[in-house]
Amino acid sequence: MQPAAVMTGRSMSADLARWRRRSRRVRAARVVLPAAIGVLLVAVTAQVGWRTYTAAARAPAEARTEIRLITPRFYGQSTDGRSFMITARSAIRDDADPRRIILEEPALTLDTGSPTPTRMTAKHGIYRQDTFGLKLKDDVRLDDGTGYRFASEESFVDTRTGDVTGETLMNGEGPSGQVQSQAYSVYDKGDRIVFRGGVRARFERQ
Repeated sequence: MQPAAVMTGRSMSADLARWRRRSRRVRAARVVLPAAIGVLLVAVTAQVGWRTYTAAARAPAEARTEIRLITPRFYGQSTDGRSFMITARSAIRDDADPRRIILEEPALTLDTGSPTPTRMTAKHGIYRQDTFGLKLKDDVRLDDGTGYRFASEESFVDTRTGDVTGETLMNGEGPSGQVQSQAYSVYDKGDRIVFRGGVRARFERQ
């Protein structure tokens, strides 16, 4: 009977050892699992907080509202009472500066009530409603209504006075001949024209 008692003791010791190992694993799991869950929760919270902060820090993109006008007409009057009219194939009001209007194929008529109005055309233009200034660009053409025509690449028109200035190469022709210059200015309803820079002229005998 003594050997059987020894075998039973060994079996009980082995079972006790296994129970102790299992108990240590359970205790370790009770410590490690909550800690891992806490670390995961902290990481998720930090990530959500960071995304919220960066989204708030970024300025929201403003939707640009483009206002396009088809075949617009702008009417006005110069300081001496002469009327003018600006037309275009289309116009876009600058969203950043509503007083700035971008024109496509603009046409300006100065002194509309006169029998010989001055007319100017271009491919592009910018009209400012606060200063009444019109900037014409690309294939600018001027016809003063009396037979004189001028061509340049850029001109500025002060619609309040009717004065026209250009700082690019200009070619002009009329009943009395032809002229070329690097810059020009038109004053007094076209009665006075000043040519500047590399002026070349050819006059025809009348």
